[in-house]
Amino acid sequence: MKPKNKSSAHPTPMAQKALYLSHFTPSMMQPETLQQLLVQRQPLIDACYDDVVHSVTTRAKHHYLFVGPRGIGKTHLISLLHHRLSTSEEIRKEGLIAWMREEEWGVTSFFELVLRILRTLDQKSPDLGIASQTAPLYELTLKQAEAQGTSLLLEVLGNKTLIVLLENLDDLFDQLGDGGQRQFRAFIQNHPQLVLVATTPALFAGVSLQKSPFYGFFDIQSLKEFSLDDVVNLLKKIAVERGDKTLADFIDAPEGRARIRAVHHLAEGNPRIYVIFAQFLSREALDELVQAVMHTLDELTPYYQARMKELSGQQRKIVEHLLSYRGAAPVKEIAKACFITPQTCSGQLKQLREKRYVRSIEQGRESYYELTEPLMRLCMEVKQQRGKPIGLFVEILRIWYTEAELHAWLNTPGTSGYIEEQYVQRAIEIIRNSDGIEPILNAQLRELSLCVATGKNEKLEEVLEEIATISPSNQASKSMRAVMLLGMLKSAPNVEKILKRELDDLATSLYWAIEEDGQHLSKTNAFPIYLGLLLASFNLAQLDEVRGDLALSKITQKLAQFPSHAAVALIRCIVASADFNSAKKSMRKILGEIENPSTSKFLSSMERVISAAILWRKSGDEKHLLRLPREERALARNLHPD
Repeated sequence: MKPKNKSSAHPTPMAQKALYLSHFTPSMMQPETLQQLLVQRQPLIDACYDDVVHSVTTRAKHHYLFVGPRGIGKTHLISLLHHRLSTSEEIRKEGLIAWMREEEWGVTSFFELVLRILRTLDQKSPDLGIASQTAPLYELTLKQAEAQGTSLLLEVLGNKTLIVLLENLDDLFDQLGDGGQRQFRAFIQNHPQLVLVATTPALFAGVSLQKSPFYGFFDIQSLKEFSLDDVVNLLKKIAVERGDKTLADFIDAPEGRARIRAVHHLAEGNPRIYVIFAQFLSREALDELVQAVMHTLDELTPYYQARMKELSGQQRKIVEHLLSYRGAAPVKEIAKACFITPQTCSGQLKQLREKRYVRSIEQGRESYYELTEPLMRLCMEVKQQRGKPIGLFVEILRIWYTEAELHAWLNTPGTSGYIEEQYVQRAIEIIRNSDGIEPILNAQLRELSLCVATGKNEKLEEVLEEIATISPSNQASKSMRAVMLLGMLKSAPNVEKILKRELDDLATSLYWAIEEDGQHLSKTNAFPIYLGLLLASFNLAQLDEVRGDLALSKITQKLAQFPSHAAVALIRCIVASADFNSAKKSMRKILGEIENPSTSKFLSSMERVISAAILWRKSGDEKHLLRLPREERALARNLHPD
């Protein structure tokens, strides 16, 4: 099954490298592949590497702790760091490396930790003769073995510094207990020849509580989720590394980026999901995608189930609510769903945030909360679905493949009875029955809003060009696309060439939007609806006077319903339109077509608002708005000079 790229419907056959991408164990991959696939984190690795080398070659010691949810790339980072340290001449001369892999089971005491470190050193450097020296320890009492084991470790080190790479430090510290942690900390303090670089899915008591032995010990670095640019970069690197030029070119195209944007919203920036997904983007069939995903989730589910058991009853209820809630939820809504007071809910959410189960987003005075780990939602969804297709991966199929491509897969001999069959059928069903805004356009609209809010004009123009390149399939999406492209023409003049090639379709879609939105006008939505439709109609008239005049006639019939809202929207539209002279002409057409008796009320409202807004703009003093009726005063704030 190929990506939705019309130009690559029959791609030129080419040799592709067999690229092994481990979902769970990046340490099994070649260092060159790990480096090639590194995204976002090069500065972090460089800084850590420099500090570790400095720690080995001087008396100053720097200890790192990388914090991030499962699948965020901690092992990838540690694997690359280990490779760089292992090939460093300075480290070879003055240091030793003990890489303690992800699961160090059975380490229940400080002595057992020392023994594991010695075993790890022996495996890497048999010439040190550690194995023969540790064998006699098993004949001693625990106290004697501990004393001789630590002496042996110091003897092996000599004047060198030991770099200990520890994964899942939270599990290790939990097994060590408070006593073992204190012994470990005392050993490091008394023998400053150790440098620790560790990872953990979340901060835990052993490093975050002031009374803990390792409080303030580590330089804590939180790993960020991937941004859209990071994801595009990662998928392109995978395509290039695999030798798949067709996929690499598709990712570079606006259509490919648009689909990645929509998938990115679903995967929430977790690299592991993309690594799994990337291996199947350009396959002729989906025969292995769902199995790979299910295997990943099966492996992770016990971990998340154990984490849920660590929570109190109220905290579990909160997490369970957020598991089924898409996006970030306000405290009041979470409290209501969990039958607890907002005060209690706020306190529990604070604790969950400290434990890295949730993260908060501040919007004005209100805080919104969402799960930190998207993989947790997926694992729990598998249990809740009870054999039904997982919603997220149905959405991915819907985004990445056309309905025709999905049908082609179903018609391929031998696909009947596969678990993928029900996923493909469900995706087709959603595509056929969906009459709302399509997910790709939805993701683009969210990005546009963010660009406007943050003033990223170059990014805004890029997204608009991307929207202009892709044609949605359902009418609601076509109309929303037409309103956005025509309405924001001033922000992306380069889009004009694209729009002129499809003016008939754009105009038809805008007419549909005017009729449809006009049936759902209310006091709460009238201003934004009027503004969007007016601006789109004004700019359509600039591109094509005949089509634009028809749109203006259609919208004029809707303005009398809420004249104050229409008046303010019209004023704002004049300022925001792409061509001021064309906008004035359009306004005169509207004013000439408004029928009495609404004309006088509409014009009176316009005159009052314009007068007050001009005085406000000149003086910057809001008192000039007080001369307006309450409703007009609230609406006039939309004309703020900023």
